[in-house]
Amino acid sequence: MARRPLVAIAACWAAGTSIWSLWSGREALLAFAGTLLLLAACALRSRADAATAAACACALLLAGGERLWADARNVSHLTSLVADPDGRRFWAVGRVASPVSVDGDIAAFKLRVSEAGVPDAEEEGSAREGRKLKEQLWIRVKLTAEPQQTVASSWRRGDEVRIEGELQKPATAGNFGGFDYGKYLKSRRIHWVLSVKGAQGVEPLDSPIPWSARLLRWTDEARDGIGGLMDTLYDGTDAGYMKGLVAGIQDDLDPAQFDSFSRLGLTHVIAVSGMHFGVFAFILLKLFALLRLTRERALELTIAAMPVYMLLTGASPSAIRACIMGMIALYMARRDKLKDGLHLLSASLIAMLAWDPLLIENVSFQLSFVVTAGLLLFAPIATRLMPVRPPALRAALAVAVTAQAASFPLSVYYFHQFHLLSLPANLVLVPFISFVVMPLGMASAALGAVWHPLGSFAAEAASWCNRLVDWTVNRLGEAGGMQTYWPQPSVRWVLLAYALLLATAEGLKRRHRAREERERWAERRAAAAIPSFDARRRAARVAAYAGTGLAGEATAPLLPAEPEKDAPPERGRRIRLLFPLVAVFAWSFWLVWGIRPAAFDRDAKVMFLDVGQGDSILIRTGEGRYGLVDAGGTVRFGPSEPWRERRDPYEVGKKTIVPLLKQRGVRSLDVFVLTHLDQDHIGGAEAVLNAIPVRRLVFNGSVKPDGSADRLFRLAEERDIPIYSASEGMEWKWDASSSLTVLAPEAGPSGGSSIPAVDEQNDRSVVLLLSLYGRTFLLPGDLEAPGERRVLASPAYATAPVDVLKAGHHGSKTSSTEEWLRAWNPREAVISAGRSNLYGHPHPAVLERLETLGIAFFRTDIHGEIQYRIAPDGKLERRTMKNAVPAEHDDT
Repeated sequence: MARRPLVAIAACWAAGTSIWSLWSGREALLAFAGTLLLLAACALRSRADAATAAACACALLLAGGERLWADARNVSHLTSLVADPDGRRFWAVGRVASPVSVDGDIAAFKLRVSEAGVPDAEEEGSAREGRKLKEQLWIRVKLTAEPQQTVASSWRRGDEVRIEGELQKPATAGNFGGFDYGKYLKSRRIHWVLSVKGAQGVEPLDSPIPWSARLLRWTDEARDGIGGLMDTLYDGTDAGYMKGLVAGIQDDLDPAQFDSFSRLGLTHVIAVSGMHFGVFAFILLKLFALLRLTRERALELTIAAMPVYMLLTGASPSAIRACIMGMIALYMARRDKLKDGLHLLSASLIAMLAWDPLLIENVSFQLSFVVTAGLLLFAPIATRLMPVRPPALRAALAVAVTAQAASFPLSVYYFHQFHLLSLPANLVLVPFISFVVMPLGMASAALGAVWHPLGSFAAEAASWCNRLVDWTVNRLGEAGGMQTYWPQPSVRWVLLAYALLLATAEGLKRRHRAREERERWAERRAAAAIPSFDARRRAARVAAYAGTGLAGEATAPLLPAEPEKDAPPERGRRIRLLFPLVAVFAWSFWLVWGIRPAAFDRDAKVMFLDVGQGDSILIRTGEGRYGLVDAGGTVRFGPSEPWRERRDPYEVGKKTIVPLLKQRGVRSLDVFVLTHLDQDHIGGAEAVLNAIPVRRLVFNGSVKPDGSADRLFRLAEERDIPIYSASEGMEWKWDASSSLTVLAPEAGPSGGSSIPAVDEQNDRSVVLLLSLYGRTFLLPGDLEAPGERRVLASPAYATAPVDVLKAGHHGSKTSSTEEWLRAWNPREAVISAGRSNLYGHPHPAVLERLETLGIAFFRTDIHGEIQYRIAPDGKLERRTMKNAVPAEHDDT
């Protein structure tokens, strides 16, 4: 702290900004007070002088105050026009403030509003004539015809437009731990989405483009030109990959390729960062050397080129950080002054957070600074300690290990997965991509801009390298048993990880220094024991003493001296001896805490996930076993026109269910039940089977005539997953306190080998009675009235009332009859339905029926995810994600 005051000030600035992101109110004030006390303790113990401690305290408080000020200004002003803007018609005049993304039948961009109002047809009390205001809106245009794609592509940053559409509040997270789109947009100072139907809803206005927007507009056009050039130089997925690698254009990156890179933790090579700027600066300096420019002029030109490259690559947080650090480093080299990496990083951190405190919540920003700091702090130590002979391999291994160690806690916190082959993949592929593929890609773009055939040679070489990289990534990614999933850790777990990293690095550094001291002492003692008249050994003795002097200690006299009798001073020897044991214990505790945070939790859970218009229920038993009932799905009506297809369409399994399973630490599913084969129940099943090991798959013993589920069953067979046909009377004892009983469908004819084809699947649903610590849940799938009567008449019907009933068929009027509800007499009912769904689920008659019978009901379209927790003593607790429904207990 005393030796690097700027680093300490930057750390306090980051802490002051972060505290308000992590906590609020009393907890935040306590965090500030604790940090100030820590600074005071460092000053009192002479870890830092008073001036440095005071500067750190000022940085902490200034950063905290700036963050509060930024949050106070990060509000919407649209309520001055309309009391409740959500769902209202609205018009706005403003300028396009981002590149326009055209993906299938959706065009989207950011609008910086200068004037806004509501149409004349709206009710009184609203601002019909429009008002001047400053606001940012996210515009989402639903294109209605293919030619509108061309119209939308013609919109440019800086254009002034008038837009009319429906104002919508961004969706918040529907599940505990799920993605919060509203929070994501708020961190970018956007509070509303304006939905527009058709490109005709965006009317360009004839007005001059301000100079402030011209530079960014030219940058967008240059990026479009680079992307177009790459499309002509590369084929297929190579084009999208090389756009991302060279210019940071990730719009056309193949989703499957991105998933393969993500699985191995290699997506950082696509995100523009210090590696890209380092290669860019190296190429420029070599080029200027060939042109025989002076060193000073070459450095000046490279400094000037840095911000240009930053803008051309999209100006992401990692690119801005690398640009600032690179420019300062090159300037210090121009002045022939010593440059220190940690000071450069600290200056970049303070500058970026002072400009925009909300950047602290950006994942790219966090990973960029944490990994860079880790490399600067730990890579030199790791290089000295690596027992590897070739210096180049030792340095590469040290960098790979350090980067993995620095990024691991944040990667687990945000992405909940880690591949055990990530380290060898980064060790082998990152240098190859950085020093072979990327220079070839840059060369292909530069040469292709001059003469296309010349760029094609470099592009062909890069494509051959890409095939080798893809083959390696796919082979490593397919290795069995290497993917690990981690439940959502706490912020304390992340902070402890970095505290342990710092402590471990300091301990290793001290042990290494002590070993070097002992070795030097041994050399001095051996040299002192050599007789002074031995001319042949005198040179060794002199060299030993001279080496001691070069090491920074007082040079020993060259005259004969008495041999040292005492051993070298062993400062903190006991601590150094205990260090390995303490380190192993601390890291083991941290790993167990991360892998099994609920190791001693014996509560069972039933989680009705919010998957839109569909069903998905996650079950956890008291012994930590997991089961999944249905996997949601997106219902599509008829074949879609090809031009409407998006590059990476939303799929509920990949985008919602699988991330939630990872986030909750589900490493395998004991049972995966498909109640029936309609798309809104099996749509996400394929993604689940691809991502999570499944021990048994249970279905309703039928197939659909259209073959929509055939691919799913083939995938299960390829993965050697046993497939069982459910029938009434089957019971599975999950563990000592959990069981599943099948109440329907009826068993098929004995001895039959064929599976019946059933088009109308609802009344063929698997009906499950789940028991957890004596509490019962009835899960009937999409069972309708005829099926309900069959279950009540079957021998498998249990007369005891259930605690929770899932309403059949999403609350349709054809299900949940009065007879069914009276027979089961549930305390509560759960209705799984999508917001504003086309079917009108749940039906008002069903809701009225539940109210008449005194059954409390909860809906995923209103309340989001609905969770039930059952304690070993049978106590039942419920909580919901939305609408502030308090957790309730039932001890009866």
